[in-house]
Amino acid sequence: MKTKRLSVLILFAVLSLNLAGCWNSRELNELAIVSGIGVDRVMDTGELRVTFQVVNPSATATTQGASTSQSPISIYSVNDRTVFGALRRASKQTTRQLFFAHAQLLVIGESLAESGMNDVLDIFERSHELRLNTTVLVSRGTDAESIMKVLLPQESVPSIGLGKKAENTSKVWGETPQVSVFETVKEITGGGGFTISGVRMRGNVEEGQKKASLEQTKAETSILISGQAVFKKGKLENWIDGPEARGTQWILDKIVETNMNIDSGDQAKAVAVNVVYSNTKIKVEMRDGLPVFQVYISEEGNLNETESAVDLSKNQEIKKLETEMEKLTKKEVREAFQAAQRLECDYFNFANEFKRVNPAEWKKVEKDWNQIFAKGTLDVQVQAYIRATGMRLTPLKAPE
Repeated sequence: MKTKRLSVLILFAVLSLNLAGCWNSRELNELAIVSGIGVDRVMDTGELRVTFQVVNPSATATTQGASTSQSPISIYSVNDRTVFGALRRASKQTTRQLFFAHAQLLVIGESLAESGMNDVLDIFERSHELRLNTTVLVSRGTDAESIMKVLLPQESVPSIGLGKKAENTSKVWGETPQVSVFETVKEITGGGGFTISGVRMRGNVEEGQKKASLEQTKAETSILISGQAVFKKGKLENWIDGPEARGTQWILDKIVETNMNIDSGDQAKAVAVNVVYSNTKIKVEMRDGLPVFQVYISEEGNLNETESAVDLSKNQEIKKLETEMEKLTKKEVREAFQAAQRLECDYFNFANEFKRVNPAEWKKVEKDWNQIFAKGTLDVQVQAYIRATGMRLTPLKAPE
């Protein structure tokens, strides 16, 4: 009996050795934390140029003993046929193994976007480290490598700052969307058109990567979220800006907040209204062989500023301003729709809506949808409400 108990204890002791730790564990001081990735197409060779933005912990720490002379990031750029190949090839340059679980930004170079970026995203779905909620941006007028090199004020890690910029401007300005890797893959596999926010560099990349450039009240080099890249069949087709970009967001029901400068009487853009709510519903139907796209928008806003001598205590004056809101929204939606028709690219998800409600009719037009879409007509209706005007009912005026 004692021998049997002893055998059981020895067995448990041996098995417990396998529970002492993780077989594939890696120590933090052996890893290089990648915060952002940029991918360009090398036109001469057709290879990918992959740029990794790696965090320098000692430079980003907030403790008293943290280094202040070291750059908060290090940049490594590698050429290879695949992203994974570049990842492994980077071991020639780095003293630590690259770790991607904290990567928050993917910048697609304009050259790569024009030739097609489908293959680049494959690794994000297969890798257990890379995150599908990583923010995606497309470089505009420059390459992704240059974007990754520039340091940003207020944020010690530039890729985190760029991700916040994309989120912030999407929420409060409304001209550009915040798009993740998952959403991009979904749009590509769906076969339709789609848009991704662009990112532009203003200034010189050599100055922007110097830490000394941040020791000024205004940095010589800055990074801006700029317009939307329109993709057709997985390739960059064109750029849209201003009313065309915001009109696209209206149709896609992605407006969270935005500002509208509307006319008041004979004064142009004299009243600023902050739109705080917007809801869009769409309906697609065929009439005489051509589609009719019905867009219904309901929006609410607060009047935040006026340069016009409008009496806000009168309900009819508020109604006039609401009508101006409706007119401006309709104008931007029509401009966005016309821009898409010129490209023969439905990036408004009209196709998905039509397929959902009328699958039999969809099969008849599926192959030629983009051409049929370009011949369709738009019926847009907007209902606008001003919910608040603030405490002052008349504009501020100096005594005469």
